[in-house]
Amino acid sequence: MTSMSRSAGDGACAPRPLVAAVIVTFNPELPTLRKMIEALQAQEAEIVVVDNASLASVAEQIAKLTGELSCGFEALAQNLGIGAAQNRGFAAVAKMDGNSVSGERYVLFLDHDSIPDVGMVGKLVAADLRLRARGVRVGAVGPAIVDVRTGTTGRFVSSGSFLVKRIPCESGCQELAVDFLISSGTLVRTDTFAKIGGMDEALFIDHVDTEWCLRAKAAGYALFGVCGARLIHSLGDEVVSAWLGRKREVFVHSPLRDYYMCRNTLLILRATRMSLGWRVFLLSRLVGSIVFFVATQAPRLRRMGFMLMGLRDGLLNRQGKWTPPW
Repeated sequence: MTSMSRSAGDGACAPRPLVAAVIVTFNPELPTLRKMIEALQAQEAEIVVVDNASLASVAEQIAKLTGELSCGFEALAQNLGIGAAQNRGFAAVAKMDGNSVSGERYVLFLDHDSIPDVGMVGKLVAADLRLRARGVRVGAVGPAIVDVRTGTTGRFVSSGSFLVKRIPCESGCQELAVDFLISSGTLVRTDTFAKIGGMDEALFIDHVDTEWCLRAKAAGYALFGVCGARLIHSLGDEVVSAWLGRKREVFVHSPLRDYYMCRNTLLILRATRMSLGWRVFLLSRLVGSIVFFVATQAPRLRRMGFMLMGLRDGLLNRQGKWTPPW
């Protein structure tokens, strides 16, 4: 059944497209997952949970929770990575409509630790509809990300002729044209997602969203950050403060994630259409990350080893899931 929203004109009820949230889980905290689902259902979103081979005891609890809350659930037999899980979730959403995709359905991609703020879903849909009414070829829209640990609202990423920069939402701004949206919180119409194509499963994790966004931009689609929509999220395993030209919050991942960051940066630089500004941005970020994390974040030697192997495999064009040799 199509949900209803009140039109701005005469107060009558007009159809609003259905939204299905695809939540990818991997050993999630069950209370947080419950809170996510309940928040999304309060905003009239249907739910599909795709579990990426969590521990058997955790997967059993997820299955129980999704059954209790009337959500779709698909348990993958092995961890296929974030991109593959998102693609499986999209396929499950398409099945809701008889394997068809249209402008009557949106998919909202979410990680298992992302809590939508009140009204986030409706604000994202409204922004998409508003932009399309102006004739904009919308690829996707996404919320402002608020870090659950620090309360800091993240900035969006946009590029000019030669530079990629991070821009904040200014007071009164409804949406910003951007180059990149993190996958958690990204809302895309199903027909648009089908035209752009699914997530690159060969990347496994890290830069999956970067590659998709750059591919969407190269295909002529526009991406937008919606300033009034907020998602409470946690990037990285921890956040540290550092002085890097100015005070910054740096998100620290595990050495294994550092491997994927290094490898996949080189993979997308090799295979993805992007501007010179983006190439400079990705390369400088890669070098800066290696120097900062190896110099400051334990375990330094293990982290350096994983990063070097990531660089090697990126140069050799090795893809997919990686198992450390020790």
